Amino acid sequence: MPEPKSGPEFYVGYFPMPPGLAAFLKRAVPLALAMIGAAALLLSRAQTDPGPAVWNDGVAQQFRGTLWLVPFPVLMDREGRASVLVEMGKRGVRDGSDRGLQALAGRAVVVSGWTLDRDGRRIIELEPGVEALRADATAGGDDVAAAVKPVGPATLRGEIVDSKCFLGAMKPGDGKTHKACATLCVKGGIPPMLVSRRPGGGFEYTLIVGSGGEASGEALWPWIAEPVVVRGELEVIGGVRRLRVGADGIRSAIESIDGAGDRF
Repeated sequence: MPEPKSGPEFYVGYFPMPPGLAAFLKRAVPLALAMIGAAALLLSRAQTDPGPAVWNDGVAQQFRGTLWLVPFPVLMDREGRASVLVEMGKRGVRDGSDRGLQALAGRAVVVSGWTLDRDGRRIIELEPGVEALRADATAGGDDVAAAVKPVGPATLRGEIVDSKCFLGAMKPGDGKTHKACATLCVKGGIPPMLVSRRPGGGFEYTLIVGSGGEASGEALWPWIAEPVVVRGELEVIGGVRRLRVGADGIRSAIESIDGAGDRF
């Protein structure tokens, strides 16, 4: 095979690597790998902390308490801990399901499913089948009306998320990258939740309902995953914060600040 002609170095696969190019690659390849590693490290450091949410999706557990509709189903256990109930996937537990919510409201029930936990807040994802939510003949129920504690008018700043993903089903379960998923979940009946920063650190979680205590409608959907200011009537039900919001009770937080503190 003839030797390559002399001149500017040019690599051809069936010839030996020219010495000049070989020397260049020995310097350039390690430098490129180091730059890629540094960029990956910087990008990972810049990512938002997904938080301490945990999805306990192993063996299903059983829970006992009173079923409240506020307006979505909540299990209030004997220790006073409230847990929102949802179905598997992007679906809430609705009146039209085969769960018999209206017949069980205010009664003692037994619930079977998996928990999603974050910062002491819990959601229970029900097992399939009607036996996952059934009456408990061994105990009596509690009156939800007696547990409602009005707080008064409140204006809160934060981000509206779907409660299931944020409390453990997704990491991260907030922000613009999660907007489409969160919107589908809320449309499917997953309770919307406002996540706002406490002045001293940490987060406050507030479920969002309509002004009459009904489930929020379509007017809420465009505000999901956006920095918002929400105004309404705040109340606490068995330790669960609930904000009753009217049609004009939500506006963009970007109009008043630069939004830097509203992304989680």
